[in-house]
Amino acid sequence: MTDITATKTINELVLEISEDKIVSTAVPVAIAIGEAGVLHQYALEDKEELLAKGLSEDTINELAPRAKFLQEQQSVWTAVYESALTSTQEWEEKIEEASLLQRELKYDFQFAYRNHPDILKKLQNILDGNGHMDLIQDLSDYPAFARQHPEPLKAILFDTTKTDRSQQLARELFDLLNKVDGVKNSKNRPEKLMRDSAYTYLKQLVDEIRAYGKYAFWNDEEKQKRYSSEYQRRKFARNTKEKTSDNSL
Repeated sequence: MTDITATKTINELVLEISEDKIVSTAVPVAIAIGEAGVLHQYALEDKEELLAKGLSEDTINELAPRAKFLQEQQSVWTAVYESALTSTQEWEEKIEEASLLQRELKYDFQFAYRNHPDILKKLQNILDGNGHMDLIQDLSDYPAFARQHPEPLKAILFDTTKTDRSQQLARELFDLLNKVDGVKNSKNRPEKLMRDSAYTYLKQLVDEIRAYGKYAFWNDEEKQKRYSSEYQRRKFARNTKEKTSDNSL
């Protein structure tokens, strides 16, 4: 009987992992990849004993390509995330500038139209509201309002570069908004889901080989260490030490 999985690419097999089976990265990805490489070397050294317990040689050989695939997906996700973070920093800078400009325009326009109650009443539609979306809309509305009622602004020698910048900022902030939302909702990004799926795919194999290793060398303490995560052991030891220190206070 033909093994269907043998005809599928790693990409296809990873995509088949259901979302409820995807695990979080309890170990940093770079460390997980490194530990998979070390485990592969140990499994090759102990291959005779592992195969004697029922582990297949194909399982051992599959470690390297799964680790490489995870490394590739991590690179893709890192590039996307760092790009989005740059957009977030730019967003914060532009929001600060936009908030200051919005306050300036508010006082400029209120003063310019102070003796024009009908126009001032229309201006109130721009002045009402709060939040980032309202801010972006205000920056877009002020230039249009100025074009409709230019004379009172000319009378106070209003600096028209403010409304020019207002229009430009509105466009820039709107373009950045989707990128910023992408960072806030990063767990739903396809690149992150793919990275997490690749991590899960590697972890499934790592866990399987470690289980066989612990079984094969159940009475060999040193060999047992080969088939557990050094990162997790150190983390456990550090946490235990911290708890002991806390209890001694």
